Amino acid sequence: MPLDDRNLAHLLVFPILCALVILSAGCTDESQTQASNGGIAPFANIAPEALGKKAFTINRYPGVAIFDYDRDGDLDFYVTQEEGGPNFLFRNDGDAGFSEVSEGSGAAPVISNSTGVAACDFNNDGYQDLYVGAHGRKGDGLDYRSADESDGLREAISDRLFLNKGDGTFEDITPGAFGDAVNLRSAMSIACADVDGDGWLDIYVANRADFDFVRFTVPQHHGHYNVLYRNNGDLTFSNISEEAGVRGEQITMRAPDGFAIEFYDRETGEFYEGYDPRLTDRFRNRVGDPTGQSWASLFFDHDDDGDPDLWVAHDGDRLEVYRNDTDGSNVKFTSIEAEMGIDVIGQWMGFALGDYDSDEDLDVFVTNIGYHPLTRRPVPFPGADCAYTHQFDWGTCLHFLLRNDGVGSSLGEGAIPNFAEVTSETQVEPSGIMPPQSIDVVNLHPAWEPPSGLAAYDFGFGTAFFDYENDGDQDLYWLGALVSRGEGPGGLLYPGAGRMLRGDGMGGFEDITVEAHLLDIQDVDYSVLDTESAEFDARAQRIGPEFHENGKGLAKGDLNGDGFVDLIATNSSGDLRVDGGVRFTKGPLFVWLNGGKGGNWLTIRLKGGMAIRGTGSNADGIGARVHLSSKANSGGVSTQVQEVLGSSTFLSMNSLDLTFGLGEADRAEEIVIRWPSGVTQTLEDVEGNRVVVIEEPEK
Repeated sequence: MPLDDRNLAHLLVFPILCALVILSAGCTDESQTQASNGGIAPFANIAPEALGKKAFTINRYPGVAIFDYDRDGDLDFYVTQEEGGPNFLFRNDGDAGFSEVSEGSGAAPVISNSTGVAACDFNNDGYQDLYVGAHGRKGDGLDYRSADESDGLREAISDRLFLNKGDGTFEDITPGAFGDAVNLRSAMSIACADVDGDGWLDIYVANRADFDFVRFTVPQHHGHYNVLYRNNGDLTFSNISEEAGVRGEQITMRAPDGFAIEFYDRETGEFYEGYDPRLTDRFRNRVGDPTGQSWASLFFDHDDDGDPDLWVAHDGDRLEVYRNDTDGSNVKFTSIEAEMGIDVIGQWMGFALGDYDSDEDLDVFVTNIGYHPLTRRPVPFPGADCAYTHQFDWGTCLHFLLRNDGVGSSLGEGAIPNFAEVTSETQVEPSGIMPPQSIDVVNLHPAWEPPSGLAAYDFGFGTAFFDYENDGDQDLYWLGALVSRGEGPGGLLYPGAGRMLRGDGMGGFEDITVEAHLLDIQDVDYSVLDTESAEFDARAQRIGPEFHENGKGLAKGDLNGDGFVDLIATNSSGDLRVDGGVRFTKGPLFVWLNGGKGGNWLTIRLKGGMAIRGTGSNADGIGARVHLSSKANSGGVSTQVQEVLGSSTFLSMNSLDLTFGLGEADRAEEIVIRWPSGVTQTLEDVEGNRVVVIEEPEK
């Protein structure tokens, strides 16, 4: 039925602001409102012009969060830096202009060794707050247990919570919010979700390990316990990690014969696999915890039972999957990755969630090191490097694409979701300009089996599914690189310059990275891309993985309000070998604006009941599942699905807005929202090419 007065009470439409190119409704040109003809509209990196000298960071692990901090209707973003910072807060001024306003904002801690960041509304006042992670100082030889024995170390490695005051400024409320439970371990990625359904967002911190003690070529491979903070509803948080069962599982470390490599702890009388309790830091304090090194975490409802489940990516250890078995105030998660058959060791780094095969459920992509170790001989000695573990059926260097095949068997009182690992069978039409090296088996060491399909692709950290041309199906981007010791950008240990894969809506992809101008490389000349042209010179044009930066964080959001999803990428700083010498180089930011050639669109922004009347779902509807149906280009009706995520990918967080491509359709036939509170809301005949704010109705 058409929208009636009751529907309209819960659906607010932003006004048309064509002149400012903010939230557009019917003001795009004809080429933007027609379905894609198969052409590729390139992205444009506006960072050098828009950000100026602030287009570079000094940080090994720079994170980025896209969010509307001042609630003026457009998207701003926040970028982390190392101790000495400050962290950057970029205010969106419209017309592709940004002002760096961290000074005086209260959210630029120069003493923090900052890493991952999440923008979530923890007090349900309608403004997203900032949780900023931190990690240990490089080169000091000290782990977190020595925080109070070294000048300024506690301040440098303490995570921080900045309360958005709603007037353009933030307040550091860390001491009052966490007290002695503040996280001092090496935080990497932050995730928000309402794990117990009380309307308040809780926090999960994925901790890795202090960089000074990270080793991959030995069996000792400790990490730091992860932390789950329960929101008490009064801007205080309680650490419930251990009782909830999510602080991290025991490391898997196996010899070639499959037997566990264990170390004895004299203090506890226990044996630990992969964790050596004898290792101490410079102040003789014990190093690390007997658990894996976490890079990223993902909350989403993987079994469709209405609550958020948890996935954790470990560097050099297994994927971990926790089913949410919370009962009322008793928060409890159950580890089920073994029952799912995906407890495989890899260098797991980032998560992307999306319906890549258009079957109306959510699939998972997990980045890994890629094919690069397969170009060299296998590593014979045990360690956490996938160059060793890839030799066995319990380890891999290759990415995982996990297709959602619905809920399968049961374990106790809960269900086990069925995710099939389909990476190798997923076809990718390779780039004619920059195909992965593994396509030619001559480049691989003969001891390895050549990878195929999507599994044949290169290194990745940050990643995201999104509809690049608004044709109604999901596309996939990732970036990332790893260099050898003493090298920065250009190091060729695990080179990666980013990959943009255009989806066909049926589970296949086409590599359009170069044509889309999404190489994680500075100063690329894209003027000639015809490899048959005499003027094409890949090296002179800086097209190739050897020119890569050190890609790390990635976040998506419609920065200029034209209905097409844009991307922000971060790169780590480091030493660069130049003419036989070494010089330090900052990490460039890339702010890629989508070329905007393609179909119609509809962006949905949710407002939960807690921000309206103090009951219902959290303010931004994090955890809500949205199904949108529209007329398909080929006739009939197609249905897309997205979930509002408070956990996005490596180090970073996407905008909470959900942008749906409509193709040739000019409206959504139906929108069905399952709110975290359990309320289901249906809207019909919603006009496209605009941003709509949908409020949660009362039960």
